[in-house]
Amino acid sequence: MFESENKQLEEFYKKKSDLQQRLQRDSIRDGIAYLPCKVCGVDDILSKFSMPGIESLDSEFTDALMNTVDCIPQEYPLVLEIHGPHFTEEEKRMITEAVISDADYMLGKTEAQNRHHRKVFWSMVAGTVGSGILLGAIKIFVDEIALEFFYVLFWLFADALVRYLFIEHGDYKNDKIRAGRIASMKVEFVEDNG
Repeated sequence: MFESENKQLEEFYKKKSDLQQRLQRDSIRDGIAYLPCKVCGVDDILSKFSMPGIESLDSEFTDALMNTVDCIPQEYPLVLEIHGPHFTEEEKRMITEAVISDADYMLGKTEAQNRHHRKVFWSMVAGTVGSGILLGAIKIFVDEIALEFFYVLFWLFADALVRYLFIEHGDYKNDKIRAGRIASMKVEFVEDNG
């Protein structure tokens, strides 16, 4: 029994996906990623907490949209394809404006976070250089035990700096690209005949 379970787990582990082929079949047309979503009406898209003239997207709709966006490679521009009943021009305008507005908020939030991370980065550079200079300058004046404190300080700054340069910087750049793609997304309406 145990051997059978291990074999099955190994089979699950070895299972492969051809995501690119699936995306080409389901979403990508002429170098553009179409994100189809089926709705029954405006209430499926707009939040019930929205104020007239300041509509925002429903969180469930946004979650479903983001799950799809995150599967699409970065090089494809996005088109949100809303399949549903006949929408009036006013409803189309409200939905499109809500998509644009929410995307702008997401982009602004991402830009603010990236500015904060850049400030932290430059603080870590200054801390690393400053503590390195301080460490070199006081080495001859301080006993071994007190010197350990300055070593710890130096490596604290250096660790944060290296982590930013080699790990986090790429993530922040990808977050900005993702938010920029979403803010550039077009909206199309497809009327279902049913």
